[in-house]
Amino acid sequence: MNSSQKHIIIIGGNAAGMSAASKIRRNDPKVKITVFEKSNYVSYA
Repeated sequence: MNSSQKHIIIIGGNAAGMSAASKIRRNDPKVKITVFEKSNYVSYA
């Protein structure tokens, strides 16, 4: 990753967090997205 690449960090892999990640990805296909979730599962719905 170079210093000019965007990196988005999302706290929470629930429906809202994954929806935010999805919208960010649609707006910027090259951005790096990391989602942190405390449980073993993230929302896929």
